[in-house]
Amino acid sequence: AQLEQMALALSDFRHGTQGHLRIWANTSAFGHFLPTTLAIFSARHPGIKVDLEDVLSEEAARAVTTGVAELAVIGDNTPTEGLYTLPCETDELVLLVPAGHALAVRETVAFTDALDHDFVGMNRSTSLMRHIAAAAGACGRVMHTRVQVRSFDAMCRMVSAGLGLAILPRASALPLAPALGLVLRRLDGLWTRRRLLLAMRDRQQLSPPARAFVELVEETPQASG
Repeated sequence: AQLEQMALALSDFRHGTQGHLRIWANTSAFGHFLPTTLAIFSARHPGIKVDLEDVLSEEAARAVTTGVAELAVIGDNTPTEGLYTLPCETDELVLLVPAGHALAVRETVAFTDALDHDFVGMNRSTSLMRHIAAAAGACGRVMHTRVQVRSFDAMCRMVSAGLGLAILPRASALPLAPALGLVLRRLDGLWTRRRLLLAMRDRQQLSPPARAFVELVEETPQASG
C-alpha cells in the first residue's frame, strides 16, 4: 500500500496535481452524499485528484485499516474496531412500490405487511441488506429476495418491472422513482433512520487532501447526526 501511495504521489507531481484523495465507499454513499460533497470539495480544491471505489462497507473499512485508502464511507452497522468515525449523512429508509401496487394506496406501510411480498435487493453482505434482514428476523420473519442487483438504479428498474418491492434510502430513490412510475412509502416497524459514517485510522496523520475533506464533512449539518 505504501509503494502504491508513493507511485501515485510521483505521478501526481509529474502532472502538476496538488494532492490525491483516496476514498472507498459503499453504494449508499454514491446515492447522495458523495456526489454532493465531492462537488463542493472539487470546487474548493480543483488541483486535488479524487480516487473512488464502490465496494461493500466491510471492504471499505478494511481498505482504511490496511492503508489502501485514507477514508471510507460505511454503514453504521459495520465493525469499526481501531478506526475513528464521524457521521456524514443521515437518511430515511423507505419502501419503493409500483404506483398500481396494493400497498401504494397507504401512506405508511407496516414492515410486516411488506414482508408478505417478494423483494429486490442488493448483495446480502451489504450493510443495508443486513440491517433489513436483522429487522425481519426480529419479527420472526424472513425477507424473500427474488432478485439481487448491484445498484439502486437497477433496484428501481426491477421494481418497475414488477419483480418485487425494495427498501432503500429516500435520497437514492427520490430522483429515480417518478420516471419509472414508482412511489415511496414510509415504513412502520423498521428502524428507518440510517447513518453513514466517515471512517479513518488516525486523523492527525491524514494527508492534507483527506484532512480537507474531513473538515468539509464537519461543516455540514449531517455531521452532527
